Amino acid sequence: MPDNVVTKCFLYYHKQQLRKVFMRKSLALAATFALFATTQVFAIAGLGAHYVYNMGATLKGGTENVASIGGQDVKLTREKASDLQGLGFKFWFDLLPIIDIEGTLNIAATRYSAYLQIDGVAEKTYLEYAPEAPFSMVFDKASPVYGVVSGDFSITYPFDIIPMILKSYLGAGVSYMAGIPLVDKKFAENVLKTPGLLDDPANVDEKAVTKAFSDALTKSDYTTGIGGHIILGLRIKPPVIPLAVYANTKRYFGGNLHDKFSQGFVFELGGGFAL
Repeated sequence: MPDNVVTKCFLYYHKQQLRKVFMRKSLALAATFALFATTQVFAIAGLGAHYVYNMGATLKGGTENVASIGGQDVKLTREKASDLQGLGFKFWFDLLPIIDIEGTLNIAATRYSAYLQIDGVAEKTYLEYAPEAPFSMVFDKASPVYGVVSGDFSITYPFDIIPMILKSYLGAGVSYMAGIPLVDKKFAENVLKTPGLLDDPANVDEKAVTKAFSDALTKSDYTTGIGGHIILGLRIKPPVIPLAVYANTKRYFGGNLHDKFSQGFVFELGGGFAL
């Protein structure tokens, strides 16, 4: 066989082999790109921040006798507070297609009015409180503050509404909760035992009383406990863009919070970075 024929056969064989290799690499590259594109369309992990609104949460008000001076009762009145509001942070990790996992830290608080009044004395001594971190970032020295910090770990089951773009999820989890001390009957009784604070019912030093309550609130430990929650959520992840928007509704239970406070439905609305 002439040399040129052998050469042509040799070149043709290797050309076919190179074409097969190229095709295999092209298919592998296409599959890799498709997998990458799919993972980018819906995030497998994300970190975000959100607004927290505890709708329907109630802080019970009322008037109670907390001390007596020369036969005259000292009454503590605590007015009902508005819903708690605050900020939160969230991390989520999706173990598609089975379950999703997310961790949340929520900080929410509200102001409430509380004052002391001595029978037969028209003036009211309103109490103030200078909260510590993290609530000092939101509230300056003013009316007492009641707040709750909750750390949540949730396991959810996802439901695709628009595949790879919009999903909902339902789940439950455990929560670690911490609540600011509340001005109640027991708390006020302990503060008012301070010698010299209420010696003369006709000449009460309002500044001294207010400072005593503020100091006691600052020094008191948070009430803490383990509770749980149920979560219903919705998350949107636009294609390719590494951002996501989410909205959650939670219902908490337990947590050893003050018996004068009852949880409502907690709403989280926010967004963040998603990969």
